Amino acid sequence: MSEEDFLQALSSVDEQLSSHSSWQQIKDVASVYPWSLGGTQLTPGQQCVLAFWRILSRDDQGQSTAPMPGEGTSAQIQQSLSDFQEDFETSVLINTDLDLDSIRELFAALAPT
Repeated sequence: MSEEDFLQALSSVDEQLSSHSSWQQIKDVASVYPWSLGGTQLTPGQQCVLAFWRILSRDDQGQSTAPMPGEGTSAQIQQSLSDFQEDFETSVLINTDLDLDSIRELFAALAPT
């Protein structure tokens, strides 16, 4: 999967989650701590999808199982993102009160130095 296709896949998940007002709150936090992937500046939505997808897709040893480009096929990446979107939407955006302070701390800790 090319970087352009990967970024489009992240954007697609962002668009699907955008119907939730809490998703916008998370993106607002992320916008304060911008990231790049390669030489491309990520949108706050892409950044949020990437961060939470990698964090929430963990094996028993704590390693992310979310396949990045070069680690998995396009189909594997798309399926993993689809699974993440469904799980994140139901377990975080719908059924949880967001702790924006913790999310802010997360993005501050992950911010490039």
